Amino acid sequence: MDEILGKIYCWFESIFGQNFGEYLWGYNCETQDYSGQNIFNSIGLIAIVISLVLVLAYYYLPLLGFNHPRTNKWWNWLIILLITGIINLFIGYAWTLNDFLNGNIGDCLMYARDANGNIISQLIFKKDCWLFGITNFIVSVIFFIAWSFVFKWWSRNCKHSPLL
Repeated sequence: MDEILGKIYCWFESIFGQNFGEYLWGYNCETQDYSGQNIFNSIGLIAIVISLVLVLAYYYLPLLGFNHPRTNKWWNWLIILLITGIINLFIGYAWTLNDFLNGNIGDCLMYARDANGNIISQLIFKKDCWLFGITNFIVSVIFFIAWSFVFKWWSRNCKHSPLL
């Protein structure tokens, strides 16, 4: 499962950058291997679970105002989809920003250095955390759509939302 989630996120690697992707895969600069935590797994599993929970809430929980004839509209489904994406955007952003600010991203991924060890350029920036958050938004939307087409058929009121 860990490689599957990483490969899904790497479809969007051009958004957040290759060095940031290496950090997310768990690249360890000291040992020069992938012995660190694979963050794609953690964030991806959170995105899958949040998407699943909100899909199930939309299609099966009338107590929360969902699964009602009034919510059997494409725009109600779209609102829940956007809420799912925004939650996951901030999770991806906050997680990676925390690592960025605390210096948990390896030096070899953060900076390009010359032969004397002087920094030539910075390779990972704070904006990359936002860009990964946007990627997490996109991935969670994909999961939400997939879960919707799996679970909508047994809903009492919303089985035709978003499409017939």
